[in-house]
Amino acid sequence: MARDSFSFTVFGSEPRPQGSKKYVGSRRTAAGNNIPLIIEASPGLPVWRKAVSDAVVQAMHDSGDMSKFDGPVKVEAVFYVTRKRTVTRDLPTVPPDVDKLARSLLDSCKPVWKDDSQVVRLEVSKKYATGQAGVAVTISNYNA
Repeated sequence: MARDSFSFTVFGSEPRPQGSKKYVGSRRTAAGNNIPLIIEASPGLPVWRKAVSDAVVQAMHDSGDMSKFDGPVKVEAVFYVTRKRTVTRDLPTVPPDVDKLARSLLDSCKPVWKDDSQVVRLEVSKKYATGQAGVAVTISNYNA
């Protein structure tokens, strides 16, 4: 039986965006063609994605329900980012972009669904953290 809803948090790790790429040079193939080498621009992305994936697996284990969502789902996520000491604005209207934060989150939630294409509704926000940086997430079946 598939699950109805699922919540988890990841705190203590700064959320990282996924999607911006950086050119780092090129390499020559055996056929003599040059191929550009492009990597993710966010250096902390692998650590962030592992933290999210580990939190998903731990929360599934703690709930005693290891089943995956098998239909359309809604995802609600609030990202908490670190405010620099000199910043006085109320909301983080600077990078990272919420769409790129969402991309890294959804791609890291593989243990709880078959594919992130199951997400049909996405509600994402970002705020300055009053404590540790991270994310709070709720995933639920979507009933139109």
